[in-house]
Amino acid sequence: MKIATLESNELESEVLQRIIVEAGHECIAFFTGQALIDALHYKKFDLLILEWHFPDMDGHAVIKAIRRGESKNMMVMFLTHQISDADVAMGLKAGANDYATKPIAASDLIIRIHALSKIASHSIFEKNNPVKRMPDLLGVGFYHFDLVSGIASLRGKAVDLQPKEFDIAVLLFFHAGELISREKIMNEIWRRTPRVTSRTLDAHISRVRNKLQLRPDNNVSLSTVYTVGYRLDIL
Repeated sequence: MKIATLESNELESEVLQRIIVEAGHECIAFFTGQALIDALHYKKFDLLILEWHFPDMDGHAVIKAIRRGESKNMMVMFLTHQISDADVAMGLKAGANDYATKPIAASDLIIRIHALSKIASHSIFEKNNPVKRMPDLLGVGFYHFDLVSGIASLRGKAVDLQPKEFDIAVLLFFHAGELISREKIMNEIWRRTPRVTSRTLDAHISRVRNKLQLRPDNNVSLSTVYTVGYRLDIL
């Protein structure tokens, strides 16, 4: 992957760049938001890893600028020491795909990068189009979802999911490796329902987790990021 980093601390930038290059990726480091945005006029990257706060602009402003420009399809992960739940929600709403807190182990960072690379190169992405095309059959590991019949199966056996549970499961698997905000899930699943509570969402997620047995022995893991959202990882 061609990766850009945006980190104002030179020492941390060097460490980040070394980890990325040793993992076999290309990496160019930037130290201000404006320098990155200017470079995107003539350079293309698959992934941006950025700190949240800078002297010239914050991560929210950087992501918004990227999503409005020619690099709008670039994957974005922010990596920071301290960030509030409100900042995380704002970053995801602006268009970030993932976030992590410092310090982060090199192995964990590479796993995150690998997951984002699979999303970026997945065949259900259409070239030069940010809209994902959903196939009629979604298969991930031991799980299969027939989007025509609305039937889910685990290891070849049908799983009894209610319509909303099925839709949530498909959304999670379709965005595997990404942190999906609670707001996005509620908007996608209950778009015509004006009053959907957090308790309703949590109850549905709990049933999906239990019915589909989303756990490591099935090569998946569903993580809850408190007050922010959910992330399904394929192990």
